[in-house]
Amino acid sequence: MRKIYFIVAILMILAFLLGLFLNKIVFTGKVVETEENLEKHTLTKAICNSENECIDVLITCENGKVVKIEPVSELVKHSEDWNDLRNPSDLCHG
Repeated sequence: MRKIYFIVAILMILAFLLGLFLNKIVFTGKVVETEENLEKHTLTKAICNSENECIDVLITCENGKVVKIEPVSELVKHSEDWNDLRNPSDLCHG
C-alpha cells in the first residue's frame, strides 16, 4: 500500500514539474493583454499625507481615464523613508 502512495506522490511531483516546464517556470499565471483588458482595468496605490500616513486605494480605469477611486485599507503610519514602489505614472495606461 505504501508503494502505491509513493508512486502517486512521484507522479504528482513529475506532473507539477512538467507543468512548470511547459509554462516556462511561471508560478502565478499570465495575463493575456487584450483590447478589453486595456480598456478597463484596476490597480492599487498608496495615497499619503505629509506625515507618511497612507491608505491604499483601488483605482478603476476605463478607456485611459480614472472612473472610480475607493479606499481598500485603513490609515497606516509608515517610517519617514518609506516610499510607495508602485509608479503613479502608470495610472490608467495600458
